Amino acid sequence: MAIWTSIVAVLGTLAGALTAGLLQHRSARTARAEQRADSHRQDQLGAVTDFAAALDAHRSAMFHRERLALAEAGAEHQLEAQTRSHDTRTAITAPHIRLQVLVPELTSAAQQAADAAYALRKATGRTELDAQRHAAKEASAAFVAAAATLLSPDNR
Repeated sequence: MAIWTSIVAVLGTLAGALTAGLLQHRSARTARAEQRADSHRQDQLGAVTDFAAALDAHRSAMFHRERLALAEAGAEHQLEAQTRSHDTRTAITAPHIRLQVLVPELTSAAQQAADAAYALRKATGRTELDAQRHAAKEASAAFVAAAATLLSPDNR
């Protein structure tokens, strides 16, 4: 009878050790999954922030460029503004691609915001330029609002 008691005790110990090991493995796997999800969310937030900042810089450069053109400022000032606007447009490309890869749900809103910024080009008058600038700011705000909704911690 003592042997059976020993066997049951050993089996109980082994079962307990196995259960503890499985629980520890599952806990570690869950922690890694949460860490990956948090890292991915941070990457997404970075992509949104980088794109929004690049878009804001380009919108500002385009407004300045077109304002100088409408005011018929000197050729040197216009060339500087044109060069700056080309640089800021180029600076949108990488963040835009990164955003499309990491947060494809925002592709449409991002494209609308970019198109609105590009529309400042060749405004025919100051009133039109101001209206296009306002529309570009609204499109950027809509993009940021969509990103905030999508990436909200409550929306996980």
